[in-house]
Amino acid sequence: MGAKDILKRFDATGGRLFYGAVIALMLGVFAWLTRGRVVEAAPFLIAAVAYGALLYRVVSLSARAFTVMGWAHLPIFYALISLDVAGRLPIPAAGPWFIGFLIGGIAGGHTWSGTSAGSEFRQPQRRAPEADGSFSGGRRLAIINGLCALLLLGFGAAQVMLLSPTAAAVAVFAGSIAAGWALFRFPPPVQVRGWLLLGIPVGFFVFGFIGGATDQIALPHSWLFGVLAGILIGGRYWTGARLGAPRPPFVVRGQRRRRKRRRPKQAQDRTVRAGVPAGK
Repeated sequence: MGAKDILKRFDATGGRLFYGAVIALMLGVFAWLTRGRVVEAAPFLIAAVAYGALLYRVVSLSARAFTVMGWAHLPIFYALISLDVAGRLPIPAAGPWFIGFLIGGIAGGHTWSGTSAGSEFRQPQRRAPEADGSFSGGRRLAIINGLCALLLLGFGAAQVMLLSPTAAAVAVFAGSIAAGWALFRFPPPVQVRGWLLLGIPVGFFVFGFIGGATDQIALPHSWLFGVLAGILIGGRYWTGARLGAPRPPFVVRGQRRRRKRRRPKQAQDRTVRAGVPAGK
C-alpha cells in the first residue's frame, strides 16, 4: 500500500468521523430542545431526516424538482412555526423538523463508503442535453416529480385545515396551484418570466400581511405550497413519447457545443521548428 492510498483512507475516515460527529451534535441539540419529549417529537425529526436524505439521493436526479423541494423546506418550517405558535400541536414541531432536515441533508448529501467516502454525493448518471438542447425524460423522472408535487399538495392542504380552514385560504391555495401550473405550462418570454417569478416571494409577504390582518395565518403558506406544486405539475410532460421530460423555460433550445480537438504536441513542436507559428 502506497502513501497515496494511506492518505485516501485517512481522508475518508476523517470525513466520516467529522460528519458523524456533526450528526451526533445535532441529535444532542434535538434532545435539548424537546426537553424530555423526545419520543413525542421524534416523528417530525424522522420525517425531516427522510426528506433531506431523499432530496439529495433521489430527487437530485431532477434539477427542477431538487430546486423546488429545496426551497419548499423553508415554507414547511414556517408553517410548523405557525402551528407551534397557534398551539395547534401538543408537541414542538418546527425545531425537530429543522434539525432533522440538517441531519438528512448531511447523511444523504455525502458518501459513506467506498473510495470516495467522506466526499459530496453526486448522481452517477449525469443527464446530458440532446442535440437540440432539450433534455430527455422517462418514467423515473415523472414519478419523482409527481410524488414531490403530491407531497407539496398534502402539506398545503394540511396547513389550511389546521391553521385557517376558511374559504379564502382554500381559494388562495387553488389559485396559486393554477398560477404555478400556467406559468410553466404556457411559459411567457424570458423578460416577462423573470418578473413573474419574483411574484412568488412578493405574494408570500402580501398574503402574510393580509392573513395577519384578518387572522388567517394560512394564507401565505397556501400561496407558497400551491405555487411550488403547480410549477412541478406544469413544468413536465405527463403523457406521450416525452413522458417525464421538462418543459420550458429551463429547456434551452440550440445546438450542442462541440469541443475543439487539440493538436498533438509533437505536431505543434514540428510546426514551431519549421518557423511557422502553431495553430496557423
